[in-house]
Amino acid sequence: MPNFFGPFNRLSMPATKASLKADDKRRRKQTMLFVVLFAFLLPVSNADQTIAEFKAMNDKDVDESALRTCWIMGGSQIEEVDPGNVEKGHKCTITLRSPTVDNKHAKEQCESRIPFYIIDAKPGQTTSCTYQINLKCETGYWQIKGKCYKLSKAKTIWNESACVKKGLSNPRVADFHHGISNFFADMIKIVDAWVKVPELKDYFENYSDGDQAFYVQQGAYKYDARPGDLLLDDPTHMHHVLCEYTPPMTKAEMYYIGEVYSEIYPIKVYQDGAVLPSASYVTIKQTIPDTKQEGQYTTEHLDEKCLSIGRILNIESYPITAIEGEFNDVRSYLTDHRFYLTNAFKNQGCKGKDYRQYNQDGTSLPIFEGDDKKKNEQVCKAHSFSFHQNDRYPSMSAMRAPVICTLHTFNWNQGECPEPPAWSEPVIKHVRKNGRVFCHYINNREVETQYNANKRCEDYDVGTLTGFDSKEEFLKIVAKLKPVYNGPFMSVDDKHIGDHYWLGASSPCTVECGKEDGGTYVASWEDGVGSGTKFLNDYDHAGGLHDWVTIPDVTQYITFRLDADALHIQ
Repeated sequence: MPNFFGPFNRLSMPATKASLKADDKRRRKQTMLFVVLFAFLLPVSNADQTIAEFKAMNDKDVDESALRTCWIMGGSQIEEVDPGNVEKGHKCTITLRSPTVDNKHAKEQCESRIPFYIIDAKPGQTTSCTYQINLKCETGYWQIKGKCYKLSKAKTIWNESACVKKGLSNPRVADFHHGISNFFADMIKIVDAWVKVPELKDYFENYSDGDQAFYVQQGAYKYDARPGDLLLDDPTHMHHVLCEYTPPMTKAEMYYIGEVYSEIYPIKVYQDGAVLPSASYVTIKQTIPDTKQEGQYTTEHLDEKCLSIGRILNIESYPITAIEGEFNDVRSYLTDHRFYLTNAFKNQGCKGKDYRQYNQDGTSLPIFEGDDKKKNEQVCKAHSFSFHQNDRYPSMSAMRAPVICTLHTFNWNQGECPEPPAWSEPVIKHVRKNGRVFCHYINNREVETQYNANKRCEDYDVGTLTGFDSKEEFLKIVAKLKPVYNGPFMSVDDKHIGDHYWLGASSPCTVECGKEDGGTYVASWEDGVGSGTKFLNDYDHAGGLHDWVTIPDVTQYITFRLDADALHIQ
């Protein structure tokens, strides 16, 4: 029978080539695991107003690390790039105290400090920078130069697949290069973390086969190194991992790319995405060229054609499908009476249903709806499929034409929550007032340490321990807390212990910490899981029996005790 508050030793920092210092072991207390996964959020301090006040004044659907950057750097508001048109994205203007001499110098200075598109820079004794916000990262991630970054809570040995999880974002171990490393210092709590370094041998004179690199920031003193250094270590040693992924394309990003590259590429933005025809002519590919038998055809090579175009623009692009909905969306952009190839092909048959096409997610979509029982001589002879401004047409295998490459906004990814893992109760979906969707997953059957609870969440991709923005959301989740035990849980002194669930909050407070009376809150939410610091700190603490106190140099964590309807600090 497990102890409800059994001891737990945190993983120790292994000896490295840079230092023999080890992390001090900490004892952790066990409680019921309250596991949560959600998408789309993240939080953060300024002299004139709190982050909560800034967010209340700028209640817009934007990436929270971009909002936090605006607040930290003294910006007054988040505005629409094109007033009245949210689809063009948002912007923030801040002032740097660094003097600059001309527009070029001003833009370089802005780009060195701000990891977003700089759309305006004004020189002078101080430098004005306006940056544009197009993309959105998932909860707990920090946006830098069009990618989303997050530090793992758990430590692990080197593993190139350490960040690959089940979920929405498909993260991987972050690539390290100096173009972004300057911005890692803006992220919270990076002590040391594995990163992926291309051509590792070129970075280190003392490189040995098998060595891997890790990045040090706040923990640099442990290794007698400077913050921001890159060090080598044995891959069997334990470090956190810095993970990255590319966020989904948005319409604002498409408009921006279309405007920037319009003189080079004819990008057209429409309701659900953007289209970009290839500059060269292509044909579908015959895989079995033989005069004695009918060839087998494919359009797989067109994927690489569109991907190569996308790499130039730092985006993902695929050939357009031939379904009617796609055609109707892009029809008005098909000009010059030209034909354009799609990713559809046919090997045999004389009906529209004999055509095949595959989306990048592996799904096969029918070109025509209905039974399509009638034989069509034109289809019999055709093997490719084309768009023209007038209509969709079956076309001959030798048809040479540009292929239409498409970029999708994937707006639908905020619809349904991912399926819950095996340990979870049915997912609880909650839409917060700013329109962001949070998906909560609860484990009512297992006890975990706080460290392992966080790891359990991370193993399900964007997950982290949960938080709340409102009492409505809090009560919706509390209603589903129904712990199931194999037997009674007792503490070591045989006194009954209540039903605790880990939350994504910790002490000392680091976010939205100022009280209205001038005092300081004890705890705050982590990873942007909630913005109600007052709610977190003012909720019942079991009649004063568990008053919260900040302990210097000690990190404590918050649990919800179901049987006492109270928040505890552990």
